[in-house]
Amino acid sequence: MMPAHDSFYDVFSKGKKIKIQWPNGARLAVTLAGNLEAWTEIPDPKHRRTHHVGGSNPITAEDVRCKYDFRTASENDYGGRTGIWRILRILKKHGLQASFNVNGLAALRYPEAVKAVHAGGHEIVGHNYAEDVQSIYLTREQEREEIQSCVKIFQDLVGARPYGSLSSGMRHTEHTLGLLAEEGFLWHGDAVNDDAPYLVQAGDKTLVEVPYRNAISGLNDTGMYRRGITARDLFGAFKDEFDVLYEESAEEPKMLTLAMHCQMAFPATGKVYDESLKYAKSFSDVWFARRIDVVKWLLENCVPGR
Repeated sequence: MMPAHDSFYDVFSKGKKIKIQWPNGARLAVTLAGNLEAWTEIPDPKHRRTHHVGGSNPITAEDVRCKYDFRTASENDYGGRTGIWRILRILKKHGLQASFNVNGLAALRYPEAVKAVHAGGHEIVGHNYAEDVQSIYLTREQEREEIQSCVKIFQDLVGARPYGSLSSGMRHTEHTLGLLAEEGFLWHGDAVNDDAPYLVQAGDKTLVEVPYRNAISGLNDTGMYRRGITARDLFGAFKDEFDVLYEESAEEPKMLTLAMHCQMAFPATGKVYDESLKYAKSFSDVWFARRIDVVKWLLENCVPGR
């Protein structure tokens, strides 16, 4: 039986396509998405992670004496303690800026890392408060309060608020777009149904939907472990996707996204990030941009009446 509302197909599938022209005649846009995430690690089955990150399976048994999962916490901590700095070094090496999806809790746990992200000119993107407490568990008012709280966390920490949002787990609700629009956000990024940004309606307001990549695509590094592939496989996926989108962009400009999770930015993964960026930079007609730059360019140059 179909639900009373069918908001994905009513809103996202029917989202208005944009006739895109990238700046300076660029053929393809490349956006880099860093992910600095944190988990509450509450020993509650509702919030418990069910997928491993780097080799261990989280505690799921109810009869263990120590329900706190130190092993999984250690894997989670790699991102804010180690991985973030590797990604920032690689981006600096290539002279590129990224958009970092940052949980509010990650900003509280790793304030120096978030300050470094901001100081490097990278975009900070709202990413819920914690990775393991997704919007689908929240009422409309709780979701509103969480959005407002996270905006305040970043404003207090770095003096700037986010204008884009990616939901934890990419799982938003039927209220999310409207709440983001009310709070002054310009873009939302949960959808994976297109290879280019498009427009979505949130009541009487319009947001830009900036499609992301999930683990299945191969350009999201979580797929390395959930699908049992290696970091080296990620480069092959990047090159294949880049080549196809570059070819197609001759007729209809597209956008490629590379997702880089800080908790998975191990040495081998970092080498693949580095090689992927080097490959993309070998093409002169590629525009590297933060997602907010893509959004502002589209609204100012490609959306009539703005």
